[in-house]
Parts: sequence; structure tokens; C-alpha cells
Amino acid sequence: MSTATTVDTPAIASTPQLKSIRARGTWTGALRTDVEVGSFSFTTGEPVALGGDNSAPTPMDYVVGGFLGCLTVLIELVARERGIDIAVIRHTATAKLDRRGFAGLADVSPSFTSLEATVWVEATALTDEFAELIDQVEKRCPAYNLFHQAGCTPEVTWLLNGAEVSA
Repeated sequence: MSTATTVDTPAIASTPQLKSIRARGTWTGALRTDVEVGSFSFTTGEPVALGGDNSAPTPMDYVVGGFLGCLTVLIELVARERGIDIAVIRHTATAKLDRRGFAGLADVSPSFTSLEATVWVEATALTDEFAELIDQVEKRCPAYNLFHQAGCTPEVTWLLNGAEVSA
């Protein structure tokens, strides 16, 4: 178990352990932005219909992909903490938003209105152990909670070795 991912003492648990994430973006025209985060870089763009050149995922595409990546990190960390061996993690997600809010065409929120995901895990866990893992993943996943706190609680279907499991 990695001590970097756990809180072992009451003193540490009561002291904020803040992490900063810094990003830098440069507009490159046609609704494109080159982004640098740490030693990594990526580009965001928009489809031709919005005036972009469809050369990169949209910022919201990255948000949905980031949600899946964040789930994966927490599944792996919680499994490791609990001695569960993971063989496979696969997932899909579909998020919806009302484009009228983004376009300024209606007084509706531009944020996501729904997020549905299915997570397939092949692992050594028993059903009750996996239900506890789900509970911890959903409590500890920053992306899951970001959506939830924005009023868009993710609806996740969890499958362990092909069988649906609820927290």
C-alpha cells in the first residue's frame, strides 16, 4: 500500500493536503488551444459547425475522458489497498449537455445534464468486497464528485466479472 494515497493519522487527516495543478494554454486560431500541464501537452478544438477545424477533441470531450481516467485511478488504488487483484478495467461514458446554454440561445445551464457510465472490472473480489470498492471509488474520485457537486450525479453501472454490483 502506498502511503502517498492514504491518510494514516488523525493529525494528517485533519490537515488539508492541497495539490496544485497548473496549466498553460495558447490560442492557435480556429477555436483551438494548445495546453501544457506539467511535462504533458494536448490540444483542444471544436467541430467545423462551430467554426473550428475538427482537429482535436473538444474541452468537454476531455472532461468526459478525464472522468473515466479518474475512475480508473481510484479503482486501481482502492483495489491495491484492499488486496484485490485487477485483471481488466474497461468503461464507457456518455454525457449530455444542452448546447443552447453554451450558444446563449436559451437561459439554460451550459453544464452537463447527465452522465451515464458502465464500468467492467475483472478481478478477484467477492461481490461484497467489490461493493465496498465502488463505495470508496465514488466517495474519493475527484471527477465523480465534481459532476455530483455540479448537480449532475453520474449514473454508473458497475460490472464485476460480468455481473452487475451495486454499492
